[in-house]
Amino acid sequence: KQWYQRRVRGELAGRSLFLCFGSLVVFVMTQSLLEHSYLHSAGSVCKRSVQGMTLILVVMAAMIISYSPPIKPVTFRMPPAPKLTGPLTPNTRLRSAQQILKSRIVGPESIAVGPNGVLYTGLANGKIVSIKGKEIREIGYTGSSQCSGEENCGRPLGVRIHNDTLYAINAYRGILKLSLEGEWQQVVVNMKDESVRLNNIQTRFINDMDISRSGTIYFSDSSSRHTREHNIYEFVEGGPHGTLFSYNLLTREIKVLISGLHMANGVQLSADESYVLVAECSRARIVRYWLEGAHAGTWDYFAMNLPGYPDNIRRRETGGYWVGMAAVRRYPFCLMDTLAPYPQIRAGLTKILPFFVLRALASEYGMILVLDEFGNVMDSLQDPGGAVIPSVSEVAEHDGVLYLGSYRSSFIGKLRLRDEF
Repeated sequence: KQWYQRRVRGELAGRSLFLCFGSLVVFVMTQSLLEHSYLHSAGSVCKRSVQGMTLILVVMAAMIISYSPPIKPVTFRMPPAPKLTGPLTPNTRLRSAQQILKSRIVGPESIAVGPNGVLYTGLANGKIVSIKGKEIREIGYTGSSQCSGEENCGRPLGVRIHNDTLYAINAYRGILKLSLEGEWQQVVVNMKDESVRLNNIQTRFINDMDISRSGTIYFSDSSSRHTREHNIYEFVEGGPHGTLFSYNLLTREIKVLISGLHMANGVQLSADESYVLVAECSRARIVRYWLEGAHAGTWDYFAMNLPGYPDNIRRRETGGYWVGMAAVRRYPFCLMDTLAPYPQIRAGLTKILPFFVLRALASEYGMILVLDEFGNVMDSLQDPGGAVIPSVSEVAEHDGVLYLGSYRSSFIGKLRLRDEF
């Protein structure tokens, strides 16, 4: 927390210095203008008004022109956001959820349920924990106890249990595995190791994974340009920087299955493992990569023009999929959809606004989608205004209960299905 506050203060200080310098330059220019133009003969009120307006306009122009943007935005167009009707009709079903462990944890983005209903998740401080009732126990970490800064401490994201072992994504390095009791942990895939890179792909934001019964890990990298800490820049930039990989635990062979994805996010195998799904968060759609059958080795779109930006995907016990929405696309006006064809404006926003302010522009609106095996939206659970559940990264279903994770919440949501279905 202290490190994050230092980063925020540093960024604000840098932009404040930039504004002060720009203001000084503009003040000198305006004085010269007033002394050598027809404004010299104007009244004092007029002078002050013009001086103030000129100051504001030139400072804004100086910021936009002189300050290098942290992104290289691309031009694209989004289809109109779907109307919230039918299975998307607004409702308050998520408000029945409990906020468990509130203020005791931060950023439980992904949740795996182990034996005896024990929950496993990774937190914003780099720790991986088990949760039994009200007891939180640290069982692993992506950094060290003495680390500082997210990149050094790591950030655990997607978690899965395979053969009684917990696997966890470290957004900055790769994949590690741990015993469920925390006796040991080891690195499975180190994407910083030059020997495992393919096609010179630089991974900066490893995100989610699923593991087949035969021991192949399918995992996503959201960006080859921006880290998880600056994920909003990847979202606003909108470029094809994401990748879907596979890694065979037996042969240790790694492959690129799909490159050029737009903020690749949640990963989920089908029940029969004939295909794997990967969310394209910034394009509000889900891609399907075929592993078996006549289309093996090819991909298509499983679900398109979703009402929000999809995060993790998880199977439902009764068939189909749960999809958490990181943020909702407002109908009829969605800011990011509207700005999609205007890269210069998006670049300008990142010049003026710090990344944490851009992140705060996301709407507070909890939404979970229920998709069938064909990608159709069958139902939705919502919390307009985010009174209880402001956003959902993942849904983990176990014994008639939904556990709701979020990369920015300070609790885990718990919703009993019998209350809603």
